Amino acid sequence: MKKKLFLLLFLGHYINASELDLGMGIGDMYYPDYLGSDHANNMVIPFPFIDYHSKKLDIDKDGIKQQLFSIDGLSARVSMNGSLPVTSSGARKGMDDLDPAVEIGPALVYKFYEQNGLTFKLDIPIRAVVSTDWESVDYRGYKTDPRIAIDYDIDGYLLQFQTGGVWADSRYNNYIYGVDRDDVIKGRAEYKAKAGYLGYKTSFGISKKYEKIWAGAFIRHYSLGGAVSNDSPLTRQNYAIYGGLFIAYLFDKNFYQKVKKWIE
Repeated sequence: MKKKLFLLLFLGHYINASELDLGMGIGDMYYPDYLGSDHANNMVIPFPFIDYHSKKLDIDKDGIKQQLFSIDGLSARVSMNGSLPVTSSGARKGMDDLDPAVEIGPALVYKFYEQNGLTFKLDIPIRAVVSTDWESVDYRGYKTDPRIAIDYDIDGYLLQFQTGGVWADSRYNNYIYGVDRDDVIKGRAEYKAKAGYLGYKTSFGISKKYEKIWAGAFIRHYSLGGAVSNDSPLTRQNYAIYGGLFIAYLFDKNFYQKVKKWIE
């Protein structure tokens, strides 16, 4: 009962905020089975749209960010990411499918430049990874991908550029790249993955919010040279490319009032 009351109070506060936008959207994602796979997928997915900004708190597609201490430019946020389900094929044919996964954990963000719509940030997240087959939830280790992020807001268009490396522990790497004795076949030897560097990520995105519509797109490239997973029999190429297109319909302010009345 206390948890429900807290949730209602939280929602009531933000539903009443003029800075809040809520909506529902749909996106088309292109993604490889995993970094180093030579097989790719395409999936259309629905998603909720939440965008809230204040001096102390931000909630958007990058997660929840809270001002940390009183140090100008330094903040903490809840960092979130995830991966879509993959039916094993190619190098993983005959092995267990990769379940959908959620990555969540803390991140430190230091904004060291902000002027005329241009922002430079250092973003350092550490996220735990959990996957599910819809019957159980499994812990898969942790990942970190510290990066330099550059945002440029020009005429209502938000341009975003990020670059940085990716590291993971041995548990996560074994989930993706490990080969158990039962999965050994010709050309796929038993393999035990170790912790370490997984590749270098560079991404570019563009988005724009209109009165009733938010739309965006992104493309992301991984260079896998020097990755600890390169000696896995499941690694077939030394790069990976992701991409996506998204569009969301934004509810009007009357919707907030209806939800607020329902909460009350």
